[in-house]
Amino acid sequence: MISIIFWLLASLSCGFVWLHGQAEGRKAVGLFVIATLLTWAAQTMDTQWRQTHWPLFTVDAAYLVAAYVFALRSDRYWPLWITAFQLLTVATHFATIIAPDYLPKIYSAVATFWVVPLLLSMVAGVYLDHREFRRLVPRNDPVLLPDPPA
Repeated sequence: MISIIFWLLASLSCGFVWLHGQAEGRKAVGLFVIATLLTWAAQTMDTQWRQTHWPLFTVDAAYLVAAYVFALRSDRYWPLWITAFQLLTVATHFATIIAPDYLPKIYSAVATFWVVPLLLSMVAGVYLDHREFRRLVPRNDPVLLPDPPA
């Protein structure tokens, strides 16, 4: 059931960001989809969560680097939010290295928890950018914003 909710949230969020996020949104969705597919593959390698999940740690660290580079090159603020949530995900893996006496259920829950705020921050950031653009550009300017179809 949780898997269905995740895929529904991911699909809706990525769809919204793809449609309204312009080039920045499409890049963010592309990175997220690649990271999600690699995460799925990494999770099939070890399903016990009894020690640090190294394949997943590798994917999460690579996505953190990609998100960081993306945020540095962007002129928007919301890519920084993505990077921050991904940093929390990677910190979860470091916590299992520092304190190996953890409960596997807690590790798996916390390592996957931060994807929800990450998705919601992408949606919120694109929504705020879209709203600000609409505020700055007059609706009757035919060059920048065409009138909606009748």
